[in-house]
Order: sequence, then C-alpha cells, then structure tokens
Amino acid sequence: MNRRYRKSRREPGLIEIALTSDWKVSAGMSAFCVVGALVIVPVLFGGQPLLRGVAALVTPLAWMMATVFGCISLLRFSRQQAKTSLPSEGSGEVRRTEPVSAAVNPPLSALDEALMPACSEKSMPLCVPERPTEWTREVIDRLEWKRFEDVCCEFYRIKGIRAETTDLGADGGVDIRLFQNDGDPGRCTAIVQCKAWSQAVGVKLIRELRGVMAHQSVEKGFFMAPNGFTDDARAFAGENRITLVDGRLFLAMLERLPETSRAELLAFATEGDWITPTCPGCGAKMMARESKRGPFWGCPSFPRCRSMLPMRAADKSTHRHGVEG
Repeated sequence: MNRRYRKSRREPGLIEIALTSDWKVSAGMSAFCVVGALVIVPVLFGGQPLLRGVAALVTPLAWMMATVFGCISLLRFSRQQAKTSLPSEGSGEVRRTEPVSAAVNPPLSALDEALMPACSEKSMPLCVPERPTEWTREVIDRLEWKRFEDVCCEFYRIKGIRAETTDLGADGGVDIRLFQNDGDPGRCTAIVQCKAWSQAVGVKLIRELRGVMAHQSVEKGFFMAPNGFTDDARAFAGENRITLVDGRLFLAMLERLPETSRAELLAFATEGDWITPTCPGCGAKMMARESKRGPFWGCPSFPRCRSMLPMRAADKSTHRHGVEG
C-alpha cells in the first residue's frame, strides 16, 4: 500500500457512522452517552476531588452528544418509515418494508382508496420468458431483486464460502453475510449489499455500507449492482475496502466457474418465475398494476400488505407487450 493511498483513506467518525447507519445505531450511541453522563463519569471522577473539575466538563459534553445522536436517530427512523410510501415514477430503487401482520387490516388511506380500483381491475402477472441456456448480461439484468440476492449468495457458496442471506424486512444495510474465518467460524468476515436497479448506484449507499462495516467491525464489503456505479461511488469504495461488482464483472466471475457449476447456478437462477419481483413485505410474487403515474409493482394481498416497487425499463416493456397481446 503506497503512502498516497494511506493518506487519502480515512476512517468514518461517529457522527458519519450515525448518519449513514440504521436508526438503532444512533439510538444506541445516544443511550451510551446517557449512561456515561449518569453513571460512568460520576464513578470514574466523582470520588476524587482533583478530578471533579474534569467531571464537570465531561458530563455536559456527554449530555450534548446524547442529544445529537438522539436527534439523528429520530431523523433516520422518520426517513426509513417514509420509504414505505409509493415510489416515484422512473425510480429504480428497490425498497424493503416491514411485514404487515395478517391479523390486522389497517384503515384505508386516501391513497389506498384511489389505488384499489386500479389494483383490482387492471392487475395482471408478467409473462415469464423462456429459460435461457447460458449466462448473459440480459439474464443478469432481468433477475428480480430477491432472485438476484439469492444468486449472489449461491455464487459465494459455490466458491466454498459460507454465505447467509438476511430475512425479509429491514435488513440494516446487509443482504448477505460471508464467513471465512476458520479460527472463529461464527464471526462474519464480510458483508454484501445487492441492488438489482436499472440505474447506477450512487455514493450515498456506498457510504451507508461503510458505516455498517464500521458498526459491525467487518473489514471487507462487497456491493453488487448489475448496472454499475457512479464515479463518486467508485472513488469512495476504493478508499474504504469495498469491492464494487457490476454486471460486466459479475458475468466474468460466472464465466470463470466450472461448466457444471455454471449450468447449475443458471438453472437455479431461472427456475419458476425469475423476473417478477418478490414482495419485500410478505414474500409473495407481486402483480403488475396500472395507476395514473404508470405501471408499478404491487402486493397481491393489498391492502393488508401495502408494499409497492417501481418497474424497471425492461419490466415496463414486457408488461406493455402483455397488455397489448
């Protein structure tokens, strides 16, 4: 590692970690500061007359940091809750939402009532294409978000690495955990984030992954996105031990697998309906629906589960052909 690289790389501070991590991280930091102000500082400095002046300075600082982290936690929580709303037209973002209990039907909002006619009268499944015989960029691009995650996880397993996907719902910025430490097989050594978007991933999500790595004391991170990354995202990843895998690189990695393994992974990837998105809330296959904003993906159990996802360009094309046919 050269000196220039060492100089350019910097570890994220506590404020940056709080701003880019799940709201529970900043909430924990706030709680720790409160405990420090009420318990740790008095125990360490209160019993010694010479150090009482230090305690008088540290205690207000601890309360101030508790307030800052508490505000950040509230802000992050509000933003994560806002992600369950309807995605904007043209957005390629895949959003996960917390599962909605089947035992309770919440009251319908004005948006729900406006969408119900479209959901009940114009819903139709997407036509699944014929199963491909070889890996191509088009196959990778057409994989729905959950199947893409599962394929990435299975790829690492084929390479002899123990890999585990996270459950549906809020994932805390981690889709796959990798375990490669023979001395401590239960310790996660790398985390993977996957985004089957139709556009390049920006630096914001790469920063969030770095924050999760710091919080979980993981030294290595991978971000897998078929349609690549922005220049800012690549620059930040290069300075923070994050490997970016776009569609071109992933295809090359697949082609280097033994022929039998490559064919088995393709069969796994394209089994059943491999292009219709999985509902991030309840795990059901979503339905192609129409609204005034255009087509989108909605959960078939709406309004019990209100998860919605934007359509990628290829999905819109297939859906349009299916309607016209």
